[in-house]
Amino acid sequence: MAIKYMRGQFTRLGAFAKGEGVELTFSIRRGEVANVLIYHGRSKRLIQRISLDDSFCIGRVYSVFFRNITADRFCYLLEDMDGTFMDPYAPRIIGRDRWMQKDRYKKEYQIFGGGGTFCNMSDDTFPKRKGEDTILYKLHMRGFTMQHGLPSELQGNYRGVIEKIPYLKELGITTVEFMPLYDFEEIRYRSYLVQERSGSKMVYEKPFGTNYWGYGRAFYFAPKASYFGEDPQKGMEELVEAFHKEGMEIIMEFSFPKENDPVSPQLIGQILRFWHIRYHIDGFHLLGEDLPLARLLEDPFLYQAKLFADQCDPCILNDDSHKHFFYYNDGFMYPLRRLQNHMDGSVAELANQIKRQNKSYGFVNYAANTTGFTLLDAYSYGEKHNEANGEDNRDGSNYNCSFNHGVEGPSRSRGVLRGRMNSVRSALALTILSQGIPLICSGDEMLNSQKGNNNPYGQDNPIGWTQFSQKKDALALKEYVKALIRFRKDHAVLSDPVPRRESDYLNLGIPDLSYHGREPWIMGIGEEKKGLGILYCGGYGRRSGEDVMLCMNFYYGEETFALPSLPRGRKWYKVTNTSEGDFYMDGVETLDQQHITVPGGSVTVLIGKKTKDVKK
Repeated sequence: MAIKYMRGQFTRLGAFAKGEGVELTFSIRRGEVANVLIYHGRSKRLIQRISLDDSFCIGRVYSVFFRNITADRFCYLLEDMDGTFMDPYAPRIIGRDRWMQKDRYKKEYQIFGGGGTFCNMSDDTFPKRKGEDTILYKLHMRGFTMQHGLPSELQGNYRGVIEKIPYLKELGITTVEFMPLYDFEEIRYRSYLVQERSGSKMVYEKPFGTNYWGYGRAFYFAPKASYFGEDPQKGMEELVEAFHKEGMEIIMEFSFPKENDPVSPQLIGQILRFWHIRYHIDGFHLLGEDLPLARLLEDPFLYQAKLFADQCDPCILNDDSHKHFFYYNDGFMYPLRRLQNHMDGSVAELANQIKRQNKSYGFVNYAANTTGFTLLDAYSYGEKHNEANGEDNRDGSNYNCSFNHGVEGPSRSRGVLRGRMNSVRSALALTILSQGIPLICSGDEMLNSQKGNNNPYGQDNPIGWTQFSQKKDALALKEYVKALIRFRKDHAVLSDPVPRRESDYLNLGIPDLSYHGREPWIMGIGEEKKGLGILYCGGYGRRSGEDVMLCMNFYYGEETFALPSLPRGRKWYKVTNTSEGDFYMDGVETLDQQHITVPGGSVTVLIGKKTKDVKK
């Protein structure tokens, strides 16, 4: 039976349910040939080739309405004078519904576009969390759920992530950044043309690897079917609604490679608007070169969305009334590692990273991220160990500023383990208590290791999956991270959204930010110095509160810091030292109110307050 169709109304690009049928709007690449190939939903047998004349088009854009076809059974390809192609705006991709379905080579890795719905979400609100209130946690949907003690049916998919929302919320996370959730090709394979008597033929080989991370060109409008099940749109909706119900945000990572048919600036804008409007995604981390950030920042639809990128021209970031762009790069990580691992680091450089803030834009701080060593591995391996990637250890960065504490890889030495734990705690403390948005990469709060692999882009196995150790040290570290996050939230002076003036412009008795060493109120930070005390005056925070002082000692031996005299009868209380691992939220009164000794390679946190109540 022939499919009935008529001119569409050009509502939106892609194929979407409308009334009692499906409206498909698409653009041809060139020429005047525009055909739609309709396939059977299950067998993928071609049902009908529909040729559209110029009465169906405006310019190179065609719109057609198909009667009595449901979106969930609609399966199609497009054809123009250059041949058959996939609709880049397809809201659903059919053909790679199961992760790493290795027999797909028999069908030449064929995929089809599918129909979708546009407005089904019951959640019509956004958490609208300000940058200064954000605690970021980055994860890979599959890797995060494969070894988290979940039953098999929850592993590798969105239901497993929803199951672990209480874990994230208990940790103190406000915002989760997901690595690609749109439909990418996870199978790595080779194809080539061979000449036969009847002509040329494309040959498709069996899979040789996995695009585990999901970077590269993709179908950016479709949730990934192997993550979200039989109805990917509904699954995506459920994921967002589950997080929003708990007041948590979702940030999506998008990779836009420049080489090999780059994504146009216009298309990038359409993609982000689609996900923000259709799925209520709260923000986007953009990877790629020559990103159209000026256009995106001026887009009225994206005004409330957080945008993250590694670089941006500051000249376009001049709207003091609304901050929604955040620099996301390694600017904090390497100064920290160089100091921790005694690689000629500069305490002045790190101090500038700790305090960096701007009225018009913000910063993301992290001590480890996906591209590179995990946090534990940064202090367990002096060299990368990427042999499993099959590239003779040539891939991945050679610049890691890592240190193995005397043993390459796992160790049973108590001294080695103490040193590594101190470094991990110190890195997390400085990350979480710095002024920018802190980011924790999944599993770093529980000693996740990739066995020294700093580029596991294709490791769909325990190397690439997040390890959630149940050992005593890992469980203790998780509690330490929870305490750090809670401390940050309780002390708004640490996350103030405006830059510090380093002066007492409100006449509170001490400046908003000041630096201290062996003597109080030092005015300069020389390159030879490897220790520094940073004092935040609590009266200059968004909410007036306790003073906070961070004493960082990157010398090998212990260092003594001067404690400035506090006004208004306040005293100093020690909250934690990273070499010990204890955390006293209300602090323990220091015996010496003028000096404090900090062990080598550690960080001590103090608060200045009137009360003497002590809670552990």
